[in-house]
Amino acid sequence: MKNPLSFLVRKQVYQKVEQIDGIEFKFKKNPLSKCIRILLKDTNEVLVTMPKRASFKCAKDFALKNLDEIKTIINNREQKNYFLDGIEFRTKEEFRKYLRKKAKEFLPKRLEAIAQQFGYKYNKVALKFMKSRWGSCSFKNNINLNISLVTLENELIDYVLLHELVHTVEKNHGEAFWSRLLLNMPDARVRRRALKSRKVI
Repeated sequence: MKNPLSFLVRKQVYQKVEQIDGIEFKFKKNPLSKCIRILLKDTNEVLVTMPKRASFKCAKDFALKNLDEIKTIINNREQKNYFLDGIEFRTKEEFRKYLRKKAKEFLPKRLEAIAQQFGYKYNKVALKFMKSRWGSCSFKNNINLNISLVTLENELIDYVLLHELVHTVEKNHGEAFWSRLLLNMPDARVRRRALKSRKVI
Protein backbone atom coordinates (compact mmCIF):
# COMPACT_ATOMS: atom_id res chain seq x y z
CA MET A 1 0.00 0.00 0.00
CA LYS A 2 1.33 3.44 -0.93
CA ASN A 3 2.24 5.64 2.01
CA PRO A 4 -0.22 8.60 1.97
CA LEU A 5 2.47 10.78 3.53
CA SER A 6 5.10 9.95 0.94
CA PHE A 7 4.51 13.21 -0.94
CA LEU A 8 4.97 15.22 2.24
CA VAL A 9 8.19 13.37 3.04
CA ARG A 10 9.59 14.04 -0.43
CA LYS A 11 8.60 17.69 -0.15
CA GLN A 12 10.51 18.08 3.11
CA VAL A 13 13.64 16.46 1.65
CA TYR A 14 13.76 19.22 -0.95
CA GLN A 15 13.97 22.02 1.66
CA LYS A 16 17.17 23.84 2.54
CA VAL A 17 17.70 26.95 4.67
CA GLU A 18 20.88 29.01 4.59
CA GLN A 19 22.00 32.35 6.01
CA ILE A 20 23.76 34.54 3.46
CA ASP A 21 25.10 37.88 4.72
CA GLY A 22 22.56 37.87 7.55
CA ILE A 23 19.63 37.16 5.23
CA GLU A 24 17.68 33.92 5.52
CA PHE A 25 17.33 32.08 2.21
CA LYS A 26 14.92 29.16 1.91
CA PHE A 27 15.47 26.90 -1.07
CA LYS A 28 12.57 24.79 -2.24
CA LYS A 29 12.20 22.40 -5.14
CA ASN A 30 8.89 22.59 -6.95
CA PRO A 31 7.97 19.94 -9.60
CA LEU A 32 5.91 22.60 -11.42
CA SER A 33 8.71 25.15 -11.67
CA LYS A 34 10.44 25.56 -15.01
CA CYS A 35 13.09 28.00 -13.84
CA ILE A 36 14.67 29.37 -10.68
CA ARG A 37 12.65 32.17 -9.06
CA ILE A 38 13.27 34.48 -6.10
CA LEU A 39 10.48 35.78 -3.86
CA LEU A 40 11.20 38.34 -1.14
CA LYS A 41 8.56 38.12 1.60
CA ASP A 42 7.39 40.90 3.94
CA THR A 43 9.49 39.38 6.73
CA ASN A 44 12.62 39.87 4.56
CA GLU A 45 12.84 36.11 4.22
CA VAL A 46 13.94 35.09 0.73
CA LEU A 47 12.30 32.09 -0.90
CA VAL A 48 14.14 30.52 -3.84
CA THR A 49 12.11 27.99 -5.82
CA MET A 50 13.66 25.76 -8.46
CA PRO A 51 12.78 22.90 -10.81
CA LYS A 52 13.00 19.42 -9.32
CA ARG A 53 16.13 18.55 -11.31
CA ALA A 54 18.01 21.74 -10.49
CA SER A 55 20.81 21.55 -7.90
CA PHE A 56 20.90 23.61 -4.74
CA LYS A 57 24.33 24.91 -5.80
CA CYS A 58 22.84 26.27 -9.02
CA ALA A 59 20.02 27.93 -7.07
CA LYS A 60 22.46 29.42 -4.55
CA ASP A 61 24.65 30.81 -7.34
CA PHE A 62 21.54 32.43 -8.83
CA ALA A 63 20.67 33.94 -5.44
CA LEU A 64 24.23 35.27 -4.98
CA LYS A 65 24.04 36.87 -8.42
CA ASN A 66 21.01 38.85 -7.22
CA LEU A 67 22.24 39.46 -3.66
CA ASP A 68 22.98 43.16 -4.14
CA GLU A 69 19.50 43.82 -5.50
CA ILE A 70 17.93 41.85 -2.63
CA LYS A 71 19.92 43.86 -0.08
CA THR A 72 18.81 47.12 -1.70
CA ILE A 73 15.15 46.14 -1.45
CA ILE A 74 15.52 45.11 2.20
CA ASN A 75 17.38 48.32 3.09
CA ASN A 76 14.70 50.44 1.45
CA ARG A 77 12.04 48.59 3.42
CA GLU A 78 13.84 49.09 6.72
CA GLN A 79 14.35 52.79 6.07
CA LYS A 80 10.64 53.37 5.52
CA ASN A 81 9.11 55.15 8.51
CA TYR A 82 5.49 55.06 9.65
CA PHE A 83 3.60 57.97 11.22
CA LEU A 84 0.36 58.01 13.21
CA ASP A 85 -1.00 60.21 16.01
CA GLY A 86 2.14 62.35 15.83
CA ILE A 87 4.34 59.34 16.53
CA GLU A 88 7.10 58.09 14.21
CA PHE A 89 7.73 54.35 14.07
CA ARG A 90 11.06 53.09 12.78
CA THR A 91 9.88 49.62 11.81
CA LYS A 92 6.72 48.05 10.48
CA GLU A 93 6.67 45.70 13.46
CA GLU A 94 6.58 48.63 15.93
CA PHE A 95 3.86 50.31 13.89
CA ARG A 96 1.69 47.19 13.75
CA LYS A 97 2.13 46.66 17.52
CA TYR A 98 0.86 50.18 18.15
CA LEU A 99 -2.09 49.67 15.79
CA ARG A 100 -3.02 46.42 17.52
CA LYS A 101 -3.04 48.10 20.95
CA LYS A 102 -5.06 51.07 19.69
CA ALA A 103 -7.56 48.85 17.87
CA LYS A 104 -8.09 46.68 20.96
CA GLU A 105 -8.83 49.74 23.07
CA PHE A 106 -11.13 51.48 20.57
CA LEU A 107 -12.85 49.23 18.01
CA PRO A 108 -14.82 46.78 20.25
CA LYS A 109 -16.23 49.66 22.34
CA ARG A 110 -17.16 51.67 19.28
CA LEU A 111 -18.80 48.67 17.62
CA GLU A 112 -20.89 48.02 20.73
CA ALA A 113 -21.91 51.69 20.94
CA ILE A 114 -23.12 51.73 17.33
CA ALA A 115 -24.87 48.38 17.75
CA GLN A 116 -26.79 49.72 20.74
CA GLN A 117 -27.58 53.00 18.99
CA PHE A 118 -29.26 51.28 16.03
CA GLY A 119 -30.47 48.11 17.73
CA TYR A 120 -28.16 45.49 16.18
CA LYS A 121 -26.91 42.32 17.84
CA TYR A 122 -23.78 40.36 16.96
CA ASN A 123 -22.08 37.31 18.36
CA LYS A 124 -18.32 37.84 18.65
CA VAL A 125 -15.85 40.42 17.41
CA ALA A 126 -12.27 39.59 16.34
CA LEU A 127 -9.48 42.00 15.44
CA LYS A 128 -6.89 40.98 12.86
CA PHE A 129 -4.76 42.33 10.05
CA MET A 130 -6.47 41.61 6.72
CA LYS A 131 -4.93 42.12 3.30
CA SER A 132 -7.91 43.35 1.32
CA ARG A 133 -10.92 43.87 3.62
CA TRP A 134 -11.74 46.42 6.26
CA GLY A 135 -14.23 44.07 7.88
CA SER A 136 -16.49 41.05 7.45
CA CYS A 137 -19.51 39.41 9.06
CA SER A 138 -20.11 35.66 9.10
CA PHE A 139 -23.45 33.86 8.85
CA LYS A 140 -23.17 33.28 12.61
CA ASN A 141 -22.91 37.06 13.05
CA ASN A 142 -19.28 36.97 14.09
CA ILE A 143 -17.68 40.25 13.05
CA ASN A 144 -14.03 40.54 11.96
CA LEU A 145 -12.46 43.97 11.93
CA ASN A 146 -9.21 44.96 10.30
CA ILE A 147 -6.81 46.39 12.87
CA SER A 148 -5.73 48.95 10.26
CA LEU A 149 -9.14 50.61 10.63
CA VAL A 150 -7.65 52.80 13.35
CA THR A 151 -5.58 54.60 10.69
CA LEU A 152 -8.81 55.98 9.19
CA GLU A 153 -10.94 58.97 10.13
CA ASN A 154 -13.74 58.25 12.62
CA GLU A 155 -16.39 58.80 9.95
CA LEU A 156 -14.95 56.00 7.82
CA ILE A 157 -14.46 53.71 10.81
CA ASP A 158 -18.12 54.18 11.74
CA TYR A 159 -19.15 53.38 8.17
CA VAL A 160 -17.29 50.06 8.23
CA LEU A 161 -18.65 49.12 11.67
CA LEU A 162 -22.24 49.92 10.73
CA HIS A 163 -21.79 48.19 7.36
CA GLU A 164 -20.87 44.95 9.14
CA LEU A 165 -23.64 45.35 11.70
CA VAL A 166 -26.21 45.66 8.92
CA HIS A 167 -24.88 42.35 7.60
CA THR A 168 -26.12 40.70 10.79
CA VAL A 169 -29.60 41.24 9.33
CA GLU A 170 -28.98 41.47 5.57
CA LYS A 171 -26.33 38.99 4.40
CA ASN A 172 -25.79 40.38 0.91
CA HIS A 173 -25.45 43.81 -0.68
CA GLY A 174 -28.93 43.84 -2.19
CA GLU A 175 -31.57 46.54 -2.10
CA ALA A 176 -32.68 45.63 1.43
CA PHE A 177 -29.11 45.99 2.70
CA TRP A 178 -28.67 49.46 1.22
CA SER A 179 -32.12 50.62 2.32
CA ARG A 180 -31.31 49.70 5.92
CA LEU A 181 -27.77 51.14 5.80
CA LEU A 182 -28.92 54.44 4.31
CA LEU A 183 -31.73 54.67 6.87
CA ASN A 184 -29.14 54.47 9.65
CA MET A 185 -26.46 56.50 7.83
CA PRO A 186 -27.88 58.74 5.05
CA ASP A 187 -24.41 59.66 3.71
CA ALA A 188 -23.20 56.04 3.60
CA ARG A 189 -22.53 56.14 -0.15
CA VAL A 190 -20.37 59.25 0.26
CA ARG A 191 -18.35 57.55 3.00
CA ARG A 192 -18.09 54.41 0.88
CA ARG A 193 -16.54 56.40 -2.00
CA ALA A 194 -14.05 58.01 0.39
CA LEU A 195 -13.13 54.60 1.82
CA LYS A 196 -12.40 53.24 -1.65
CA SER A 197 -9.58 55.74 -2.03
CA ARG A 198 -7.86 54.41 1.08
CA LYS A 199 -5.50 51.46 1.00
CA VAL A 200 -5.39 48.68 3.56
CA ILE A 201 -2.02 48.74 5.36
